[in-house]
Amino acid sequence: MQSPASIEKETNTAVAEPPSKHERRLYELWGAIRDLGSVQELLDWDQETHMPSRGAVSRSHVCGTVATLKHRAVTDDELWEVIEACAAEAPEGSLLAAQARVARRDAARARRIPEDLAKAKAIARSRGTMAWQKARAAADFSLFQSELQELLDLAKEEAAALDPDGNPYDALMDRFEPGATEEELVPLFDHLVAELTPMVRAVMDSGKEVDESPVQGFFDVTRQQELAKYAASAFGFDFEAGRLDTAIHPFCVGIAPDDVRLTWRWQEDDLRPALYGVLHEAGHGLYEQGLPADWHRTPLGNAVSLGVHESQSRLFENQVGRSRGFWTWLWPRFAELFPEQAAAGSVDRIWPALHTVKPSLIRVEADEGTYNLHVAIRFQIERALFRGDLQVADLPEAWNDAYGELLGTRPADDSEGVLQDIHWSQAIFGYFPTYTLGTMTSAQLFEAAERDLGPLEEAFAEGEIQPLLGWMREHVHRHGRRYEAGELIERATGEPRSPAALMTYLRRKTEAVYGLS
Repeated sequence: MQSPASIEKETNTAVAEPPSKHERRLYELWGAIRDLGSVQELLDWDQETHMPSRGAVSRSHVCGTVATLKHRAVTDDELWEVIEACAAEAPEGSLLAAQARVARRDAARARRIPEDLAKAKAIARSRGTMAWQKARAAADFSLFQSELQELLDLAKEEAAALDPDGNPYDALMDRFEPGATEEELVPLFDHLVAELTPMVRAVMDSGKEVDESPVQGFFDVTRQQELAKYAASAFGFDFEAGRLDTAIHPFCVGIAPDDVRLTWRWQEDDLRPALYGVLHEAGHGLYEQGLPADWHRTPLGNAVSLGVHESQSRLFENQVGRSRGFWTWLWPRFAELFPEQAAAGSVDRIWPALHTVKPSLIRVEADEGTYNLHVAIRFQIERALFRGDLQVADLPEAWNDAYGELLGTRPADDSEGVLQDIHWSQAIFGYFPTYTLGTMTSAQLFEAAERDLGPLEEAFAEGEIQPLLGWMREHVHRHGRRYEAGELIERATGEPRSPAALMTYLRRKTEAVYGLS
């Protein structure tokens, strides 16, 4: 196995020098931090997939202890001294300089957060997750309200510790999308809403209905999973280095490049939620499996940002998984598993049903045209919570009103409304905007890949996804956190992050399915 320093030869044309004692010590200390992070991820994965419901209290104590150990490790004075020594000796632009820069950022952020706050947050998020699960099952927000209030209070306390004089929402977003600010994102969301709303309205006013029967009816769950895993494997996801389990809210967790856990949920009467849920999480998984294995236990060994991470899930879910070419390849397997549905359909019949534009309630099942309106609602609500303009007790009504105003539909109960997403129960505030940043980036990256590789539809029809995956490995995955997200995107595409490619893609699909430009 190569040392973290030695693979600089592959990522930067200079041949790396043997690591210094400070660099070796940095990797030793950071390896322990990453191991503790893996323990946290395993605990979270188990809690959402296998842990018995009565285990919540004991699990919360375990989570608190692990969070404390990790916080002590990343705030340790020796680590800080080693980081500074590495920064001082690293040549400008070198791999070690990037390792030190990222380590300094993470350590400095952690050093601003008191240890008791880190522990309290870990305990609260463990208990909050279980409370959310019960509340969602009962469609009763009141069963989660007190836990959410505690989580919100802790998030505000964390934001104040990170930046006492700054925007608290910015401080929390920075964890997921370094450098992102509310000031930057509000105009972006306003622009997207202004572009998307008339497009959706034009579809609604057209009166054209897409025949969704090819993907609706009875679909055996076991065969749905078989089809989804077959498609994910075709993308390049390695199930010998990963697995698929059931969860209330689908997610992907990367324990290591050789241990990536996907989860899914399904409906028996509609093929799309399960299939595209798995393909979405497989896109995340491809990124995790494509990160440099030799960097795994170093500061650069993770994804650069959640927006870039989301770009991979959205790209493989949508630009690949919903393409006519991919379905041309997938059709024989679909027909084998679902002969009755296949006998009544064809690729030409099923393709429009994968590109409907129709206001709905559930974000993870939303069509491409309305998806970012779902995210805009969450962005609006989170900002109101942190400004103090919205109270936790008033969330269900505010949520329902926002859906009524922007999407023209209102949830029937809390489970399909304010309780549908898991994020707040895990103290994750400021994450939602990354879904739209990632969706934008997915279209921009795919457009750049086709500029380099040529049109990919025919390759997909032959089941050849490797050229696209190879392009992503080269331009995104292998760099880990070496570059900031904006720099990585610009290096890959030649342009700053922009919504232009996304809107071009959406308009093209809307025109093809509904005849609207």
